[in-house]
Amino acid sequence: MRLEDEILALREQLIHHRRYLHKYPETDFDVEGTRNYIVNQLREFGFEEISILAQNGVKAVMRSGKAGKTLAFRADMDALPIQEETGVEYASLNNGFMHSCGHDGHMAVLLGLAEWLAKKRDFIKGNVVLIFQPAEETVGGALPMIKEGVLEDPKVDAIFGLHLLPDIPQGKVVIKPGVVMAQTCEFDIEITGRSAHGATPHKGIDALMASCHFVNLLQGVLTRCLPPGEKAVVTIGRMEAGDKRNIIAGKAKLEGTIRTYDDKVYERIKANIKKLLQGLELSHGIQGQYREVVYYPVVNNDVRLTGRVTALMEPDIFADIDPLMIAEDFSYYQQRVPGTFMFLGCRNMEKGFTYPLHSSRFNFDEEVLLLGLQIYADIIKAHG
Repeated sequence: MRLEDEILALREQLIHHRRYLHKYPETDFDVEGTRNYIVNQLREFGFEEISILAQNGVKAVMRSGKAGKTLAFRADMDALPIQEETGVEYASLNNGFMHSCGHDGHMAVLLGLAEWLAKKRDFIKGNVVLIFQPAEETVGGALPMIKEGVLEDPKVDAIFGLHLLPDIPQGKVVIKPGVVMAQTCEFDIEITGRSAHGATPHKGIDALMASCHFVNLLQGVLTRCLPPGEKAVVTIGRMEAGDKRNIIAGKAKLEGTIRTYDDKVYERIKANIKKLLQGLELSHGIQGQYREVVYYPVVNNDVRLTGRVTALMEPDIFADIDPLMIAEDFSYYQQRVPGTFMFLGCRNMEKGFTYPLHSSRFNFDEEVLLLGLQIYADIIKAHG
């Protein structure tokens, strides 16, 4: 895909933004330093309509005064609690935290778009909304941003997002209609029994034994309660129970995740998990409680909108992958307005950029940011 001169002219700025943000990663909603950097940059570009939502999220609006659609572009702001091991000169200065999922790059693209918009203000029709969202990696910042009006005034007609992806080569893009990322639910299960001395187990109700039984039964939900063609994952990643070696565990806590490509399948899995807990209550005498901690719907690209975006590019730029089991709260925006979420390939074997997302060694060639910016600019020009 050919990069226009006006996009290439922003190369150094994109790299500067990315490396500054990479050096100062912040997590969850606690991204005040990141927010301040973004707001200061937007003001320098001439944005006057800037608001703070969801504690430290940023909404910036450019109104052209001309009739046209309102397009929104979203970047996530938060990093991860990972100790960086890249060894680069711009490595994280916040010990124990790192931008290992590319959100620093996503923000850099959006700041580049802001600067491009400032220079193109007189040629743009409609409105453009830039959304910098916190807490994508934790409990989800999209829903609070929506509840606080990020898609209103002006009312957004379509929304776009992108994510760096080392699964595909640098220079390639994945933009496909329909489901592209899974629904996910992170859940907790609390099992309450009755503690007793280890020498008299008959006087207690063993929450640990009941929990082990539950984990074994759980796999039958996928193999016996769902049609063979359905794709789903149920994982218990952590279990905590008991106090001492000679005490029957009175309580246990299990932490797990459910991922599917269909929200209805999730509801079926959840219903069967609750039935299993009811069965344990009868067979073991425990009390079981299921609680959703984080829930993201399926990322489902609008067919018509996605078709219009792909029509802007040459066919040889596209890569194709099966829907991913990872999740994104961009899906909440798509439940309100048509949206397209795309992946920018960043695997570069020659430069050693092959580590996966969330790796302590994840890194990418910053040239890929120019491609993301060009795509966003082309979308604005095509819809203007």
